[in-house]
Amino acid sequence: MPIHTVVLTVGLKITDNEARSALEAVRVKMGLDGVVGLVREDLWELDVEAGSAAAARAVVAKLVETTNLFANPNKHRHALSGAGAAPGADLATDEVAILVSDREAGGATSMLAAVRRSGERSVAAARCCVRWRIKLAETPSPEQPHLLSLIRRIGVTESRTEGLLSNPHSQTARAVFPWGGETALSE
Repeated sequence: MPIHTVVLTVGLKITDNEARSALEAVRVKMGLDGVVGLVREDLWELDVEAGSAAAARAVVAKLVETTNLFANPNKHRHALSGAGAAPGADLATDEVAILVSDREAGGATSMLAAVRRSGERSVAAARCCVRWRIKLAETPSPEQPHLLSLIRRIGVTESRTEGLLSNPHSQTARAVFPWGGETALSE
């Protein structure tokens, strides 16, 4: 049976204090007034053995609706998309995203084990990253020379005063732009 990748995005409906604190640090401590909002979401890529992409989405939808493994319906919202959707396809025109992944897939491995314990055997692999959606005061464009340095300054920790969202020693970070571009910030 073929493998289809389903992308599950999970975010909080309630106030995200981690994102609030990060926004405060970016705006006040780092002095980046051009950042007006910050949202944190978990982005799961699940490889599902199924006869069609629609059947694979149905498997993941059932997992989300019948278990609390990925989302608690009282505090999380979620969305499903196929593998062909770019990680930035749902970004607003004034947003840029930073995808942060752990170098070691411990969380994804334990999630796959939990999915199997729930009785679902068609999920073959799970990958997870945190997607930080950065809302900017001005609409970004590929022609802005300072944009990548701004995103790297926010996304990759370089010192106690520079960078915030990822640790380059244990995580990788990629910038994703609303026009479809993607750039590695740390490998």
